Amino acid sequence: MLVDFVAGSKLDFYVIAPVLESVQLEQDAGRDVGYRVIFTGSTAEFQSIDEELSFFGIPRPNIFLEVSEHDQALLTATTLVRYGQLLQSSKPDIIMLFGHSTGTMACALAASKTHGIKIAHVGSGMRSNNRSSADEVNRKVIDAITDYHFPIAQSSAENLRVEGVPDEFIFFTGNPISDFLNKEIESMPQPQIWADLQLQPGKYILLNLEHPSVTKSDARLKSLLLNVIRLSRNLPIILPVNSSSEGTLNAIGIKARNLHIIEHPGLSALYYLSRHAKAVITDTENLQDETTVMQTPCMTLFKTVARPDTYTVGFNEITGLQPEALEEAFQKLFAGEWKKGRIPYLWDGKAATRIINVLKKLV
Repeated sequence: MLVDFVAGSKLDFYVIAPVLESVQLEQDAGRDVGYRVIFTGSTAEFQSIDEELSFFGIPRPNIFLEVSEHDQALLTATTLVRYGQLLQSSKPDIIMLFGHSTGTMACALAASKTHGIKIAHVGSGMRSNNRSSADEVNRKVIDAITDYHFPIAQSSAENLRVEGVPDEFIFFTGNPISDFLNKEIESMPQPQIWADLQLQPGKYILLNLEHPSVTKSDARLKSLLLNVIRLSRNLPIILPVNSSSEGTLNAIGIKARNLHIIEHPGLSALYYLSRHAKAVITDTENLQDETTVMQTPCMTLFKTVARPDTYTVGFNEITGLQPEALEEAFQKLFAGEWKKGRIPYLWDGKAATRIINVLKKLV
């Protein structure tokens, strides 16, 4: 069989990596399993993580669609056309989509218009029920045309059942990011910022902000920073900056002795800092999974989340941006009363093997 593994964002490669490793084991055993890794983005975009992926032995994509448009409609159209042309010239048996980026959604649309190709989606069934979120729209579009659903959590599988997906098309195989972290967390190199700031395990706060509704709002970001500084009990606060937040931070000009604004350190460094932090405060969905695998306390700044298992089962608390909720969470943190979570079911480091075993039966 031939499988296209489609990555629409740089983060997707860390989820794909364990699946590719399982495919390689199948090939080593003499089984006829071929694949192509498709990246919807550009070669230049990939360069920013190429060295890091090489460190973990993650292969480069076989094919770059070289889509770099910022306008979402244009990005969708360009990706759809380019992947559609690829499918016309060389067609796999099945495409497996990872995540819910706009590029991934466009590839799903292209495959749905090509006869004889089945669509599988790892991460199927996640719902925040926030229709104003581009990710939520992408998720629902992808799942509407998916043939085989691979939810990463029990709540996602239940969402699919509620939406009418028959059980025979739902394959709950677990979360591949747990495979990656369980294998690589001990080998992740200590980032330079650790030595520069003389950080110590459990004695700093990691504040990871990426959502434009926070990073591009002077008032919202200022209020959040002042509250975190006030509640942190002088622990170092590590705040990676990105292109979205840099201008806003410069505009509000907040300074504090324990606030350290740093360049974004790369994903493995972010994982290292997350693992050893007293707590992670984030407005992004992805770190909810990773901190739960690492068993690091996590405060999530949005109340609409697509991964409820991270707080119903794991180590995440939903605070929103309200100062009172943040204060209550910090009080629990410093009193040693953080929730006693556990790793969600099948987040056991074996998801990739289960995914490939299902694929072999399907194709």
